[in-house]
Amino acid sequence: MKLLHDDEHGAARTSTARTARSRRTRAALVAAVREQLQATGEFTADTVAERADCSPATFYGHFATKDDALTAAFELVLIEMFEMLRDTVTAERIERGETELMIGDFVTAQARAFRVDSLVFRAALARLPFHKNLRRLYREAERVSLEHLALTLGDKALAERFLVMSQGLNNPRALPPKAGHIRQAYVGSLIGMVSESSRSKDL
Repeated sequence: MKLLHDDEHGAARTSTARTARSRRTRAALVAAVREQLQATGEFTADTVAERADCSPATFYGHFATKDDALTAAFELVLIEMFEMLRDTVTAERIERGETELMIGDFVTAQARAFRVDSLVFRAALARLPFHKNLRRLYREAERVSLEHLALTLGDKALAERFLVMSQGLNNPRALPPKAGHIRQAYVGSLIGMVSESSRSKDL
């Protein structure tokens, strides 16, 4: 799954196809951007190049700007989060009567993802108003998540409420291991939301 085409990252400097080596280098740079953000909340071409074992010139050979590199790293995070949502929140689990367990699994996984990449999110959301492709990436990630939730839960309005509430887990107070009571409150609220919708359909 890709959320943006390569040319939307500003990554391709020519119209020729990347060589396998070039693709590997770019992947290493993107991973290094993410790792540097996870560690410090910021990055430079120099720090990323050092992590990826290449030169700053190579960084700028793949990314026209730092925002383009940030967008590529953020795309990795959003793809992983969508795949977690797709694999955790499923119609099959609801049909088997596992709604409460399913939502508990989802909240645990979502909080873990936010905990690991909280500084990546912070950096990306701070640049959102200033970078068109970053905004486009975020909107597309929301679109595919809402589409999955609407199909799974059978209700577009419920899907939107579910997504918005789950995004609230990206709060420093909800992420530490000792904040289990906060995450459990999220689980209860989401279960109540889904159950209320199901009862309304039955009436």
